[in-house]
Parts: sequence; structure tokens; C-alpha cells
Amino acid sequence: KVLTYSAKDRKYKVWSLKDYSFMYCMDEQSIEEIKISPGIMLVIFNKSDDEASIPLQIRNIETGEILKDFDHKLTPRKEIEFIEQFNEKLLVKQEGEALQIVDVHTSAIIHLAESRFATPTAFIFLYENQLFLTFRNRQVSVWNFRGEQVTKFDDHVLWHPDTNTNNIYITSTQDYIISHCRRPEGDDRPGGTINVSSILSGKCI
Repeated sequence: KVLTYSAKDRKYKVWSLKDYSFMYCMDEQSIEEIKISPGIMLVIFNKSDDEASIPLQIRNIETGEILKDFDHKLTPRKEIEFIEQFNEKLLVKQEGEALQIVDVHTSAIIHLAESRFATPTAFIFLYENQLFLTFRNRQVSVWNFRGEQVTKFDDHVLWHPDTNTNNIYITSTQDYIISHCRRPEGDDRPGGTINVSSILSGKCI
């Protein structure tokens, strides 16, 4: 599938890459953003007029059918730093507020204080392991969807402070991360190293 957007008429269209045939259109004028997960997509609409909630939809990628339609409550006058989707889980973070991990099926919410979870510069979702990686200030962290940090790396300080996912390689089995890293303290040789680390144990291989 490919998702296209026409700025002229504000329409999102989904096409088949098998034969380039048109499949369906989303023409709601208030769509703000669309996030993609295997088999489903999260459609994010503009915030309510009082900024107390944001309308969300979960849709079937194959048909565009609305699987769930709901409003997520917000703290008014606080910027939304990110909304991310991982299968039935939503990660919602507002400026100065706790991270919310929302189960869209049960509406249960786990709160993770900002002191424990600062806004990262990038995410990588590990669908095989039901985990996600965050990147911030040269550090990599591994989290589960109960809000627990499950891995601390022995030696994986990234070379670039603003590393994005283009600088990271995750193996297809999602058990190793390969990155351009800084040398350990005390090692004054020029340049960095290529580090291969276990995602589940944090050990440098």
C-alpha cells in the first residue's frame, strides 16, 4: 500500500502497490496526521476548540473501515510533543506532563512521570519483542509497554547527540543494535567505534 496526500483538496488516498489501483479516500478536512502500524493506522484529528481533547480513530489499512473512534483527554494549553502508535497501544506526551501509555481496547492508561521519561528525539518500535527504543542525548533506552525500562547498555554512547533512526541499524530478528558510538572514557584515540550490542541484555557484543 501507499498513502498519498493532496494539499490542493486535502484528501488522503490509499493505493495498491500490486497494480497501482485506487483503494479508498479519506477526505475529512480536520485530519492532522496519520500514523501507520502493521494492518492498522491511527488517524489524528485537530484538537477540540477548548483543547481539552483530541479526536482519534483506528482504521483498517485494507479497507479504511473505522475500527474505533474515540477522544483522548488532554491538559489544555499544553503542547502535544508526540502521539505514537504501536498496535493497540498509544503513547501520548504533552509538554511538562507525564507520558501516557493508552490501551485503546480497554482505555486503561499507564502514567510515566516526566522525570523518568523525557521526550526522546526518535523512536524505534520492535514488533517482534513488544518493546520500543528511545534515543536522547546520545543514550539508547529500551522500554516495555508497562512503562518499565528493561535494558541499560554497558557501552553504547552514540556518536551524534541528535542521532535519528537513519544512523541506527536493528537486525531483522530485532535482537541486536549496531551504531556509530563514542569511545569509552580514557580512550583518546581519534574517531569513534562501531558497536554491536544485545538489545535484551544491554551487553556489548
